[in-house]
Amino acid sequence: MSIQKDYIERLIERLVAALAAILKLGKSQKPEEALQKLHEAGGELFGLEYRVLRMMDAASVARVLDLPEKVEAFAQLVAAEAEVLAQSGDTAAADRCLTDALTLLDEAQRLRGTPVPRVEALRAELRARQGQLPDA
Repeated sequence: MSIQKDYIERLIERLVAALAAILKLGKSQKPEEALQKLHEAGGELFGLEYRVLRMMDAASVARVLDLPEKVEAFAQLVAAEAEVLAQSGDTAAADRCLTDALTLLDEAQRLRGTPVPRVEALRAELRARQGQLPDA
């Protein structure tokens, strides 16, 4: 197994664990704790503060994170932020997060060069979630 593949597999495992914890807190009506966990996970997974990455445009995030898998993982964290925000009633912010996550997925595909079915399914899921948000 290559070092890069091993790294990506560990990143995905850590991402899945973080997403589960974040969404559990969000569903438990603890949005502040969920967002705190999300910010911590961003730093642990990417070596940069989540807030710093969120301030960047998608192309800059893609340059900094370098690997399409890392950009996709970050997009999933942004989508989790959208979920927490939607659960707490901030649908306008949730909509912005979903738009950002979709843009990040576009950048990941640009880095990769070819579509990946798993990413296309995630893109469809995010668009559906965005369509289900009540008007802000």
